[in-house]
Amino acid sequence: MMGTERTPARLRPLNEWHTVLVVDDDPKTLSALRRELDREPYDVVTTERPVLALEWLGRKDVSLVISDQRMPEMEGDLFLEGVWKKSPGTARLLLTGYPESVKAIPLSRRCLLKVLTKPWDSWQLKTTIRELLSEREGTTGEARVE
Repeated sequence: MMGTERTPARLRPLNEWHTVLVVDDDPKTLSALRRELDREPYDVVTTERPVLALEWLGRKDVSLVISDQRMPEMEGDLFLEGVWKKSPGTARLLLTGYPESVKAIPLSRRCLLKVLTKPWDSWQLKTTIRELLSEREGTTGEARVE
């Protein structure tokens, strides 16, 4: 008897073109995320510097910011709080290799974030990004299977 392979549902379609900003102090992680998201239907911009990213937010419409938690210049949750203050409509995703450290983030900041762990699961990362971008668009329909 032949086993059936489970095919994942298609990713949620997007109605708009988005810019996703990724901030991580590790160039290898940024490179891996660029490769991972290369064929996705949005622009991916990366930087190792949270302060530069905050400055850039004032000049560009960014739909989603993905940030590492542990960075020497600024902790990711503090950076994402700055993102929220500058651009409240921008979705925020914290990506951390230290999930236990998330508990130390004050609840007032933690409740504003979606959190994923490193190493990330490719499908979960892409699905989460699409969900956050769809929420920004105001569309909450389920992924279509064609």
